[in-house]
Amino acid sequence: MKKLLLASVMLIMTSGASWACTLKPNTNCYHASLSGEKMDQKDLHGILLGNADLTRADISKSNLTRANLNEAKLTGANLTGTDLTNATMFFANLSGANLTSANFSNAGLKGVNFSETNLTDTNFTGAKIEEATFIKAIFCRTLMPNGMTNSANCPVEKIAAAAQDGLTINGCVIAPRSVCLNASLAEANLGTANLVGAQLYMANLAQANLFKANLGRANLTEANLARANLTRANLSQTNLTDANLNKAILRGAQMQRTNLNGAVLLNADLTDADLSGANISETALTGAVYCNTVMPDGKVNNSGCVVEKKVDAVVDAVVEDKTAIPVKK
Repeated sequence: MKKLLLASVMLIMTSGASWACTLKPNTNCYHASLSGEKMDQKDLHGILLGNADLTRADISKSNLTRANLNEAKLTGANLTGTDLTNATMFFANLSGANLTSANFSNAGLKGVNFSETNLTDTNFTGAKIEEATFIKAIFCRTLMPNGMTNSANCPVEKIAAAAQDGLTINGCVIAPRSVCLNASLAEANLGTANLVGAQLYMANLAQANLFKANLGRANLTEANLARANLTRANLSQTNLTDANLNKAILRGAQMQRTNLNGAVLLNADLTDADLSGANISETALTGAVYCNTVMPDGKVNNSGCVVEKKVDAVVDAVVEDKTAIPVKK
């Protein structure tokens, strides 16, 4: 009988922890069922939430320092501004969670599923990340364990008008000599922007509008400019070493003495572009369109011009076919 009672108590403590759990610091809430619970702005430091179901729970701005969340289910949870310093979260599932401004400093994050999470302004300083999954996660001003900032895929701020000096997009100031390493400017509207001498190393400018932008002497080493519109842009003396210009539109671009060493310009449109003195050693140019293009040696390349076929005028004269068989009336 005693063994039966003891087993019953243990069953209640584990499977029924949801009603027995008191949300306060250092409490044992192992295997708690807290799906959809509102737990925001609470002091829960040191709490044990291993194997807990926190699916879609609101834990924003709460204190979870030194908390144990091993194998916890946090799918779709709101952890905006939550402090998880020194927390342990081995093999926790955070897929789809909002982790904006969350602090994971020195946290143990082995095997955590971060798929499709929002990591904007998230702090991973000193965190131990091993075997974690980040499929489709949003990295934007994310502070990584090594101290580097990751802004690989910040959501693009839609700018209706052309960019003006001093405008800030995803933390990057659009101005001459601006320092925007690893900037996230994909699809940004930077038409006529003045970025002379800007440091845009590894910037993501894929499909950005840079029509008539001034990028003279800028550093765009390893930048992603795939499908970008650089029509009539100033790229003279710009460093585009190892940059991705796949299918970029460079019609009328000024590229005198531009460094394109190792750059990829597959299927790029170089119509009317001026490449005088440019360095195109080891540059991938397969499929590039040349028409009235001034090459590095000063010669004009028209190999890709589309020749308009002239159609002869049709003479409105009736030609009698003497071989025609008369129609019997």
